[in-house]
Amino acid sequence: MTIVAVLLASAMYTLSAQSEQRAREETARRLEAARELLIGFAMVHGRLPCPASAVSNGDESPAGGGACTNYLNGFLPATTIGFRPADASGYALDAWGNRIRYALARTAIEPSTTSATCPAPVLDAFSTTANLKANNIGCAPANIVICDATQNTNSAVNPPSCGTWGVAGDARPVTNQRTVIAVVFSQGKNAPLGCAACPDEAENTDGDGVFVWHDVRPTGAVGGEYDDMMVWIPAGQLYGRMIAAGVLP
Repeated sequence: MTIVAVLLASAMYTLSAQSEQRAREETARRLEAARELLIGFAMVHGRLPCPASAVSNGDESPAGGGACTNYLNGFLPATTIGFRPADASGYALDAWGNRIRYALARTAIEPSTTSATCPAPVLDAFSTTANLKANNIGCAPANIVICDATQNTNSAVNPPSCGTWGVAGDARPVTNQRTVIAVVFSQGKNAPLGCAACPDEAENTDGDGVFVWHDVRPTGAVGGEYDDMMVWIPAGQLYGRMIAAGVLP
């Protein structure tokens, strides 16, 4: 009986691990599909859609773009871009049935401290056709940066910073500043349960421009559990696809 119990436990663990791996692979596929739909939307409409709000039923908020209701703490506008699967309220879902999140940079600024190609800091730079066309490819997104941890990050500066890297454990950049226009992410399997000791996951939904991405960490790991999954749209990728489509310059 002991041997049978051990074999059954081993089999159940293997099946659980396989199921979790399939869910992560499917979620990765959905995030990539979402990124392509967002870029496709920009190629057709000359702008990126606003994030959906908690009450917009999967549509961008506001409808038609412009000054978005919530740039950095919204949901993928599944109804607007035609993403499926979605829940009964119209929100995009990951493989665990959780709503997929979406953040969009609001401001466009100079691509570097030494260039002079962007006319001026512009609000609602990527969610309105007129602004994106006027700014052209000389402006860079200012509001989003992706780091590998929360330690010593600074969301109060523009563009936000991953920190000084002066202390062991401090955050380091996954992307440069003035690079990321939009972020699409899943909160992973643990999203419905929440996590009191998951600072890196909490950073992704706190409404500021610092986001965290790194490999999966299990419960009890140093630095806290982490199972979020994330993709992003760099300025170069979006501009390149829009130039190829004849939307820019």
